[in-house]
Parts: sequence; structure tokens; C-alpha cells
Amino acid sequence: MQIVKFSWPLVLLLAACKPAAVVEPDPHPIKVEQNHLIFTPGDPQIKAIGVQKSKERDEVVLHLTGKLVWNEDVTTNIFSPLAGRVASIKGARGQKVSVGDELARITSPDFGQAQADATKAEADLALAKQVLDRTKDLVKQGVLPQKELDTADNAFRDAQSERDRAVEKMAVWGGRGGDVNGSFALKAPMAGVIVDRNVQPGAEVRSDAMLAGMAVVAAPMFVISDPESLWVHLDVSEQDLSNLQVGQKLEIRSRAYGGKVFPGELTVIGQSLNPDTRTVVAKGTVSNPERLLKAQMYVDVNVITHVPKMPQVPVKAVFLREGKACVFVRVSETNFEMRQIVTAAEDSGNVFVSKGLKADEEVVNEGALVLESLLDANTSTANAGAEKSTEKKAEH
Repeated sequence: MQIVKFSWPLVLLLAACKPAAVVEPDPHPIKVEQNHLIFTPGDPQIKAIGVQKSKERDEVVLHLTGKLVWNEDVTTNIFSPLAGRVASIKGARGQKVSVGDELARITSPDFGQAQADATKAEADLALAKQVLDRTKDLVKQGVLPQKELDTADNAFRDAQSERDRAVEKMAVWGGRGGDVNGSFALKAPMAGVIVDRNVQPGAEVRSDAMLAGMAVVAAPMFVISDPESLWVHLDVSEQDLSNLQVGQKLEIRSRAYGGKVFPGELTVIGQSLNPDTRTVVAKGTVSNPERLLKAQMYVDVNVITHVPKMPQVPVKAVFLREGKACVFVRVSETNFEMRQIVTAAEDSGNVFVSKGLKADEEVVNEGALVLESLLDANTSTANAGAEKSTEKKAEH
């Protein structure tokens, strides 16, 4: 077999004769003009871009979790002012009561002693009055000297003071003079509904179960309140404090009643921060005319704050570029403009825009980061092409 040898010049000549690869042009080129990204009509990438109109709003809704409690302005905890044993109970949970209605009957030795003291004071006063009257007659007749009248008058006044003290003591406990039976009637001090009862017949009660309005050894015997008005306690974080003001409207919702809204109002913002949770306790009143809401319920609370009207866009539409907030705005079907904006408050996954955007402009809420990368890539390509063109001009 004959071997054919080629010289290097021939090999190079054959290689030079091989046709060059054909580079097809991009069917959908993208143009960059300043901050505008301009697609070719029909570019499939446009379909992956989602837009949403910016809407003007003037309310910020702060979402919090709250706990319902009895309204202390219309609630009283009832303890026995006397030690003794519960003989009978008339007050039942859920019962409506008026001022002075009897809730329970307590057999109390202390109350019996007070009854005896009051009865004795009445008798002593009557006796002192008789002695005073007789002494007056005898002094007039000249039988007794004036000093005897003075002594009788002083004794009468002492008896009268003792009677008044005993009667006042009985009045504080709601009793009056009469039979000495030690039977004390525990009565309702205010009108309302018995919302809680923690006593049974035969139970021993103590007068020291309450100290300065606080239960120290036992729960209240009865709790009377107005269930149509409740309080809601809110734990507010530090960053949300600036959005709270006394008088703001509240929207309260309970999982028990679906989307039903119960109106309320913010009444108190705490003055100190919990060092453990870093929250401030705020309080509001809740209208509950149908008595659907119950104390100790956990509820969702929306705090409504009014702000100047501003466009609002989804948070995911906003991205940072060189430390500044930006969005893409669709100018036309194929033209997307990157625009710097100034943001304000956030609200439920949306952000208010105070500068750089108008109402009803279409903002990219899906694919904003893709557009940013395309803008960067095409800007780099355009800049590279401009540099090559400049170099060729310089060579010529």
C-alpha cells in the first residue's frame, strides 16, 4: 500500500478552505434604553412576567393577637366581709341581678356579735334617755343638783354615740338591728350578670380572702359584670408602637365566628416595656351586644391607622439596587422601566410608596428579579459593543 504524505502548507490550505460555522441571530433581541428594558414582540419571556396595578389607600392595618377579659369598669369581685359558713346560695352563674339582690346567706359569729352590740346599744340608749328625763324633772323640783343633770346628759350622749357606731357598723355589712341570729346576707353591690361563682353551700369563708381588692387565698365568691362590654389585652412589639394611638378603631375576629367583625376602640397604651418579651401591653374596649364573645378568648385584632393616600404595591415587587428600593413598571406590552421609589409603612404583605409611583400604574410582582438580571446582562453587552465600536474607530 502506498502512503501519501502531505506537506504542512497543503494541510493549512485545506483547513482554510473549510466553511466557517454560521451564527444565527437572536430571534428575540432585548434592547436597553436607560432604565427601560424593551422586548421584541412575541418574546416568550414576557409571558413569565406578572403585573399588578398599584392602588391608592389611606389605611394601614396592624395585625395583632389579643385576649378578651372582663371590663373592669363594669366588673366587681365579691368576697365575704365576714368569716362564717355558707348556709344557702341564691345567685347562679348567668343570672341577672340588681343592686341589693341577695346572693348568699352566711352564718357568721362576727355578724351575730355585731347584731348583739347593736341591740345592746339601742337598749343602753333607751335607758340613758329615761335617766336623763327623770333627772331633768328632779332638778326642776330642786331635789337634785345641776351636776346630776350634767352627768345624766353626758351618759345619754355616750349611749347615743355608741348606738350610732353599732348601727353604722351594721349598715356597712348591710344589716340592721333586730334579731340576733348571726345570719348575714351577702348582696350584689352593682347591677349586672353573675359571670362566675366559686362557692358551694356549707363552704367556710374568710374575711381576709381579699387584700386591697386582690384575692390572696381564694377566688371571689361571685363575679358580676356586663358581658356586653369586654376588654381586649394586646401585646405590641416595639416596632409596632409608632402605629398605635389612643382612639384608633379595632376590628376583632374570633375563630369561633368566622369572618364576623366585632368593633372596638384602643383606649390605653402601656407606659413600660416587658423586659422578657420586649412588648408593651395595650388595652381596648370591645362591643359585644349579642354576648357571643367570651372572657379569656384569644382573638385576632386589626388596628386601623389612617395615613395620607399613597399607592400600595406587593412587598415582593420591591427589590434593592445599590441600597435603594426599586420596582419595574410596565410602560407597554414590551417595555418595562426600572424605577426608584421611596417606601413608607407595610401592611399585610404590601408596602406604601410615598414617591416614585402613581396610582393604577402596572408594577411587576412576578419576575422582577429576572428582569433585573436581564437588564444587567443586556446593559453589559451594550456597553461591550460600544467599546468595540470605539476601538475600531480609533484604529481607522
